[in-house]
Formats: sequence, C-alpha cells, structure tokens
Amino acid sequence: MARKAYSEQEREQVRNALLTTVIQCIVDRGLIHSSIDVLCKKVGISKTFFYTFFPSKEELILEALRYQQPKLLQYARQLMKDPTLSWREGLRTFLETCAYGDKKGIAVLSIEEEQEVYRCLSQENFQIFREDQTKFFNNLLVIFGLSVDSIEPRLFGNLALSMMMVYKAIPNTMPFLFPEVAEDMVEFQINALLDEMQRVKERTNRVKENVQK
Repeated sequence: MARKAYSEQEREQVRNALLTTVIQCIVDRGLIHSSIDVLCKKVGISKTFFYTFFPSKEELILEALRYQQPKLLQYARQLMKDPTLSWREGLRTFLETCAYGDKKGIAVLSIEEEQEVYRCLSQENFQIFREDQTKFFNNLLVIFGLSVDSIEPRLFGNLALSMMMVYKAIPNTMPFLFPEVAEDMVEFQINALLDEMQRVKERTNRVKENVQK
C-alpha cells in the first residue's frame, strides 16, 4: 500500500498532536508509561513517521516543555490583567497552578524523568533548552512587573522548579518527607517567594519614584 503524502499543514497538525499528547501522558501517567509506541498509537501514526519529526522521545519531551511555555506566559498575562485580582493574588494563582501541575494539565517532570531525559540529550540541545528556560523565566518576571536586575531569572526558575519537583517527588521518590503536609509545604514556599518578590517590587517602585522626582 502506498504511503500517504502529508501536506505541510497536516504535518504541523501531527507535530502538535505529538506535543500535546506527550504533555498529557506526562500529566496522566509519567514518562515510564509513555513509550514512542504508545504515543504513536494515540496520535494514529507509524513509528517510522514519528522519526521524521523527532530523533527520539527525549527530544520530543524537550520540545513539549518548550511548547507549553507560551501558554504559561499568556496565562500569567491574563492573571496580571484580571481586575478582580491583586498583583499578589494573581502571582499566587500562577505559582499554585504550576506547583500542582498534574492537577492543572501542566507537564512537570519528576526527578527521575529529568535524569532520564538529560542522559539522552546532546550537550548542544541541552544548552539550547537551558537558554530557552532562562528566557522563559526572564519573560515571566517582566510580566510580573519585576526587573531582571532585581531578581535573577535563573534563581527564580530554581525556586519555582524545585518547589514543583519536590512536591511531585513525595512520597515515592522522597519517602522520608511527610506526605500529609506536602501541600502545606508548597503554600509555605509560595508565601515566602511572594513575600520576597513583593519586597523587590516595592523597592523597585521606590527607586523609580525617586528618579522621577
């Protein structure tokens, strides 16, 4: 049987389907249950066709993490523009949504999953992804009205990601932590981060006011 000839538009649709499918697989089941065979079956393509888009499952995952970044940035903008929310409430909502990613349809890799993906990536592709990550957290800070001179984007990224990953690691990967207070731990971390970000914002505003005078 002759192979189907896909148009560029159809290829883009298949590519997007692979990205959204792997994100949903990470959310629902984790990477251990998300083989290329499973992904291809869900999307309705052959394994051979899969490799015309991505050289490996790990490269697909990396691209999927990039794929959800614009949506997260747009979500942050919506919260900051919401007249019913204060700045602090909007930021809290964003951080809580990310912290409980699995419940909100956001792909958050576990510690083991990050290690698995990292081992299979070239250093070149990893560095490109690292630069994209830095830009993403930089853009988030700008949306939140914070100068990158006042908060290091990589520090903000580490604090946010570690909060998400530790929560996800309880209790299977980190059994010595207390699962019954896992959500309290997240709320404490969010409050601490909010307090510091608010202090930075107020300090930045004071500097601007003094300059204008």
